[in-house]
Amino acid sequence: MRERLSAAIIGMVALAVLGCSGTGETLRLSLDGDAAPAPEKVSAPLSVAVVPFEDLRADKGAIGRYAHYVGKSVDTVVSGQGSAAEQITAFVEGYLKRAGFQVTRVDSASAAGSADVVLSGQIESYWSEAVGEFARTKLTTRNRLVVKIANAADGSSFRTALNAEDTASVVFFEFADLEKVTSVSLGDSLANFLSHAQVTGRSLTYKK
Repeated sequence: MRERLSAAIIGMVALAVLGCSGTGETLRLSLDGDAAPAPEKVSAPLSVAVVPFEDLRADKGAIGRYAHYVGKSVDTVVSGQGSAAEQITAFVEGYLKRAGFQVTRVDSASAAGSADVVLSGQIESYWSEAVGEFARTKLTTRNRLVVKIANAADGSSFRTALNAEDTASVVFFEFADLEKVTSVSLGDSLANFLSHAQVTGRSLTYKK
């Protein structure tokens, strides 16, 4: 009788553990351009037509995860502002406006009209995660964007990769912490891009 009781208790514990683990909820991550450091203002307000970014990732749905320490469940993080491509495009638009550019969204480069510059790009990686550990939660974000610039004035163009990888730890985790880390990381990569870009006449050139 005692052996059967012990076996039943062990089985109940195992079921409880299994019931607390596995796939969790779907969380929607929003970006906040104001959370990123303000960019330096450009010397001349060029007009920039932004073409929606192309998402090259194999999995275009998830952009991260939240692995809980207690319960071991894992939440899937997705874009809270449309698709990942829409979210990145909107963030780039907003950041360029803060830098002083005159920004419009167009469907394709051929629809840029009289814009001085056409900016397009690709998303090669876009991932943010929070991993619960004892007495802390570790936050990590890794992003790689390729930005392409085409100048109407002289037909010149260039492309460059923007890489960003940041980590942070918090004792009391809120999902807004992950949103802030992601926003700041993306903002920093764009600030670095603009620090190497310079206005030459009605064109945007790049100094390495």
